[in-house]
Amino acid sequence: MGKKDEIHLLFDKIVGNELSKHRSNMNGAAQEDLARKAGVFRQWISRIESGKTTPTLFNFVRFTIATGIDGVDAFKNIFDKFIKESLPLMKAAEEAKYQKYLEQTKKERKR
Repeated sequence: MGKKDEIHLLFDKIVGNELSKHRSNMNGAAQEDLARKAGVFRQWISRIESGKTTPTLFNFVRFTIATGIDGVDAFKNIFDKFIKESLPLMKAAEEAKYQKYLEQTKKERKR
């Protein structure tokens, strides 16, 4: 897979922050504790919490069960934060595409 764009990196960061927040609410549980409960490696928890990767939906559900949180609420928090924080990035990307389109159109007219 190629390099992730800003929007994907933002999503990874938001998911990681949400997982970290709920793990911390497990009476200060360490990453090792969550990893053991969820049946994954601690290093993977670290990669998710640091925003370097995102869990699959299946693993996200495993984490919600392991932390005892409401998965729907956790997903809604992620969704709401992502929509709020990604809108400026998406608007900027659309503006850049539009500017590129205008430049290309100008070049074609000159021919």
